[in-house]
Amino acid sequence: MIVVKIGGSLIKSARELVRELHRYASAEDERILVVPGGGVFADTVRTASDTYGISDEAAHWMAVLAMDQYGHYLADGTGAALATDIGEESIRAGVSVLLVYDLLKRVDSGEGSGIEHTWNATSDTIAGWVASELGARFIKATDVDGILRDGALVSEITARELLAMGETCVDPVLPRLLVSRSLGCRVVNGRYPGRVIDAIRGVFRGTVIVGR
Repeated sequence: MIVVKIGGSLIKSARELVRELHRYASAEDERILVVPGGGVFADTVRTASDTYGISDEAAHWMAVLAMDQYGHYLADGTGAALATDIGEESIRAGVSVLLVYDLLKRVDSGEGSGIEHTWNATSDTIAGWVASELGARFIKATDVDGILRDGALVSEITARELLAMGETCVDPVLPRLLVSRSLGCRVVNGRYPGRVIDAIRGVFRGTVIVGR
């Protein structure tokens, strides 16, 4: 099982990425679970929150619903299935796009996911949580080549080191989750579908975040 988080920054090319992933996964009998970002849909929630004074709790769930909107966009015309759960029986061979709202509501009504309900914990952290729950490899596809330090690409970094860097292309909470769950993450430029597929195969260009 491989979890690929597809950022909202890739919206112009994201469906072609999903098509390429679906062709690859179908040919290799692989299961790839896509966790959508929020993109322009979550940006609308941010604007509404700033304008109308929406609480962090309400804005969190509105932003999670925005991820589901992007998820429907990613699945549209790409051959990907939609999934609303992360049970083994729910994720078929090929690509499935996870709609996370109902899942997180169910989890939070029980023991909880441990994901804080603030703007610091975005779809990156949610995708990391999903990968950890599944024991899956975790790839973040975004619109840059990886983590940059002083303008240069960092090929490998620990999550603790990443915490000390300040603002990067991953959300502020994700490194803490990676440490707490000993989970690694590969950050790759999703504008080039071949790089994402190479990362799945183990031939990697980007940044490896080590979960310690």
